Amino acid sequence: MSAFAPTVLAVGVVDERRIAGTSGVHVPWTQLGQNAPGDGRTFRAVFGRSDETFRRLDPASRTLVLAGAAAGLPQVLPAGRAAETGLVVETTLGCLDADLRFAASMTAGMCDGPVFAYTLPSTGLGELALRHGLRGPTVCLSTMAAQRGAALREAALLLATGECDVVVAGLVDVLATPCDGVEAGCRTVLTVLASPRLALTAVAPWPGEDAAAYERLLAAVVG
Repeated sequence: MSAFAPTVLAVGVVDERRIAGTSGVHVPWTQLGQNAPGDGRTFRAVFGRSDETFRRLDPASRTLVLAGAAAGLPQVLPAGRAAETGLVVETTLGCLDADLRFAASMTAGMCDGPVFAYTLPSTGLGELALRHGLRGPTVCLSTMAAQRGAALREAALLLATGECDVVVAGLVDVLATPCDGVEAGCRTVLTVLASPRLALTAVAPWPGEDAAAYERLLAAVVG
């Protein structure tokens, strides 16, 4: 664990139970009458405002956008720093969900062109960055479950070296249908981290960078 401790400014989560975050949002899927990660109506139903392209997003990108909104982006970003804010996300499942949907369309003899754009694990990061003007370093890490916390370690390094003063970091793993022994599931966690040099107020202690860091983070601020 690094001795450098970033300041935790915000947290957002989308999982099989709820959409929640330090912005004050806490909406169970049962209340929405939907299953995670929702559909084209979910963003408006939760946040009361439109997102013109949310409907076309693949499930992984959808959860990243929802988690970012639940965390309170862009309101929590320090003024004038969105353009230099970094984005680091780790994933074990990557774009498997989109890959399976695209492969199924090819087998059926009808290529699903709109899905093809999401057959890269980094596409969801681009969707999040475009919505909030994040133009700093953008990193998508492919990790095994035992390596969880890699995005937090990378984010802390970017902050410690001064390459960024603010980084949005987290994990995304979404799979709608079980595949070859891989269980279906939905879990996306995003946190907004700042360098201690900015002297901003934390919403939670720095959770560290190990495999249990996300659980500690959520227990501290979302439950």
